[in-house]
Amino acid sequence: MKASTVIEVLSAAHLTQYVDRNVFQQRGGIFLIAPPGSLKSTFVNNSLKCYPDALRLPDLNVQTLGYIKNGFIEGKYSTLAFGEFEKLYQRNPATAANIEGHLKAMVEEGFGKQSFEDQRAVSFETRMLMIGGVTPTCHSKLITRWMENGFHRRFLWCAYQLENPEVIADAIEKWKALNLGKSSREIPNNNVIPMSITAGESKAIRNLLGIQAKETPFVLMKKIFCVLKWRHKARKAMNILEDFSEGLGERAAKLII
Repeated sequence: MKASTVIEVLSAAHLTQYVDRNVFQQRGGIFLIAPPGSLKSTFVNNSLKCYPDALRLPDLNVQTLGYIKNGFIEGKYSTLAFGEFEKLYQRNPATAANIEGHLKAMVEEGFGKQSFEDQRAVSFETRMLMIGGVTPTCHSKLITRWMENGFHRRFLWCAYQLENPEVIADAIEKWKALNLGKSSREIPNNNVIPMSITAGESKAIRNLLGIQAKETPFVLMKKIFCVLKWRHKARKAMNILEDFSEGLGERAAKLII
């Protein structure tokens, strides 16, 4: 899997907000599973930094969630991203579970009121895309819980490891930034990206999901393909997804930089 593929897919995922908002409104999200020092935060930051409506946070608590929720309702933000998602769990387990429940709702059915808000007030539901990075240790520790409570099935889980573990140290030695690819700043002029996908393309994308859940992740993959097809030609769009799918199976992909 190429580094540029990760950048392309994460940035395309953010733009899925412009693809067919009337059918399958859930947003879902993408998690990158990789060892520490494998550029997870860098990929998240580089793919989203050109979009002002992508909110990148180092951590989150219930109070902060209440503040930012209005930003999503107002349309100021549409994507929430964490370079290291496991920081949410480095606190009281009950607090982490509460935040997890809110995030789980916000990517799928929509999250209206928090428990401490007056339930008689008018509710404004909001949905968002979520992107995050986790270590294999964190994923292994929490996967049973995530599978049981429905958190896991809402996301694409892309696992990778650096093909050359020394690539970062080599770049530092040469004092030269790594070439990870660029995120496109282009936004559709009419705020609409067509759901332009054939039956054959849809079947091919379904086959690329590997061990991933076949509901919300399938919806997200189809929308990502539409964004990539809008950016490029259909063949290149499918090539990018095929490369990305290397990280969606039972074994981690080798990341080429």
